[in-house]
Amino acid sequence: KKMDQYSREIELLAKNKIEDIDQLNSYQQQKQDELNDLLKQRQGCYYQRQRAKTMDEKEEWSARAKLFTPEIKKLRLQIKACENIRNRSFDKDIERIAQKKIKQRDAR
Repeated sequence: KKMDQYSREIELLAKNKIEDIDQLNSYQQQKQDELNDLLKQRQGCYYQRQRAKTMDEKEEWSARAKLFTPEIKKLRLQIKACENIRNRSFDKDIERIAQKKIKQRDAR
């Protein structure tokens, strides 16, 4: 499971040519904006379903809302992958800084 997660994250970085944290942040923000837009559109379908007068209309609006779900799921996975990458990078930076401080302290 972890290996699959790492593979997806590496694929995301390579496919989108992300080389530093700023590009990662930009990519994540773009995906978050897309997600927010899709969520708003799906919510609009749910609203229209509530206002529909016939069962056929309600079913049609439900079907339209369900069309957004696969893309929403995909975007959420991409955003989560970005967060995992950032957290792992951040943890490594903290570890590196801590090791430098230990070396400096030992050198004294």
